[in-house]
Amino acid sequence: MGLVTPRDLLSLAAQSCVNAAGLLRDIHVDVSSKGTFDQVSSADVEVEAFLRSVLVTGAPGSAVVGEELGSATASVTWYVDPIDGTRNFVRGLPLSCISVAAAVDGTLVAGCVLDPFRDELFTAAVGVPFAVQSSGLVITPGVSPRPLVLTDIPLPGSPYTGEMELLGSLLEIADVRRIYSTALSLAWVAAGRADAAANIGVFPWDTAAGAVLVREAGGEFRSIGTNAFVAGRGEIVDWLAARVEGIVS
Repeated sequence: MGLVTPRDLLSLAAQSCVNAAGLLRDIHVDVSSKGTFDQVSSADVEVEAFLRSVLVTGAPGSAVVGEELGSATASVTWYVDPIDGTRNFVRGLPLSCISVAAAVDGTLVAGCVLDPFRDELFTAAVGVPFAVQSSGLVITPGVSPRPLVLTDIPLPGSPYTGEMELLGSLLEIADVRRIYSTALSLAWVAAGRADAAANIGVFPWDTAAGAVLVREAGGEFRSIGTNAFVAGRGEIVDWLAARVEGIVS
């Protein structure tokens, strides 16, 4: 594969997300269970198959780590979540997104998150500043006396103890929203709409694009253990990280 820059990879990822969103208008959605609590829809599978095809065609020799159709790695590896927030999507709740990130030799270099319901595209790459393209109403985030935190802790069936205690303590010091879309949460943190996000029980395709967005927007993204993260700005990040580490360690 020829040399590609983070900007090249971002351009391919972003256009692929936009094209994939067009499929959602015509897909008949069938839903089945995936594990005890998760769901997968026919839309997840069709969108991921489309993204795999266009990404690997656009970057020959690259490989894909995807939620629904398996994983492989290469010098350039794509991380694909075709519909992050499937449980919202299948109920018609407009809180889900398409998420694509690119890594070169194991380092994340580009990411995009597309919210098809609000027609918002969040993009960033190494050397390419964070940006939001939106055709809807965009409000400049204001300042709140309490930090706003996006988290789905605790998730149903979690094997960890201490999550309810964390949520209770968090509610005493912060405004909390549960939206059940990790990638969208991270995009909103990058855009300054929330101060922090934290989740347990996540996978690389959930967080890869959002991690790039947050870091390139000037925030922190901290992986904790093998399946948790905290991201954001300010003192709330340290507060959350200490408690999430205590739960998953």
